[in-house]
Amino acid sequence: MKLPLKSLVLLLVAGLSACAGSHQHLAAEVEQSQGEVRDDLEALKQAVEASYDREKAMAERLRQAEEGGSQLREDLHLMQSQLDLLRRQMGAPQPAGGAAAPSAPPEVLSLYRAGRESYEARQYDRAMAQFTQLLETAPEDELADNAQFWIGECYWGLGKYRQALTAFAKVFVYAKTEKADAAQFKIARCYQALEEPGKARAAYQKLLDEYPDSQYAPTARRGLQDLEH
Repeated sequence: MKLPLKSLVLLLVAGLSACAGSHQHLAAEVEQSQGEVRDDLEALKQAVEASYDREKAMAERLRQAEEGGSQLREDLHLMQSQLDLLRRQMGAPQPAGGAAAPSAPPEVLSLYRAGRESYEARQYDRAMAQFTQLLETAPEDELADNAQFWIGECYWGLGKYRQALTAFAKVFVYAKTEKADAAQFKIARCYQALEEPGKARAAYQKLLDEYPDSQYAPTARRGLQDLEH
């Protein structure tokens, strides 16, 4: 039995409408699924970034603690020099246990303290001038290597990493310096800041090879790991 043409047209329209509705429903489901995937990816990205930020913050706090420990020892040494000088000025006997190490002259101590105070106030140019004056006044003094190291830190604070690199390298001119491992660590940091990863890796490795017990060794290992990524 043949259907009238009008009925066929109605059936065809109904079929097309049903098909279009099905496609719209499917498209809506796909769009919703894609939206959920995008949301999941964004949440994962934020979680990874948050974890990385926390790790960087922890590493920075540890680095500051390590450098702070070094500065405390330096401050203690400076205070000991001042105490020895005061004893000599007052004619007081030196403590038992052998001859005391020579103390820096008053003008050198004054320059060094002024340089440190300027550095802590982030007056890097002023601090650099004071440390440079110390080196010109007393190049063989026991504080000379420390002054040279802090000149490097002043350049670092100013973001002049190439000049800082040169200043830190000059610390090794002083044979009895106690700043050797700190200077080597800062040399690696300078190369890293200058985006010279090969030299940074070599500098970190030199620190680990020559000063394995240094307080900077753990941070140097992390530096090497960061350069691998």
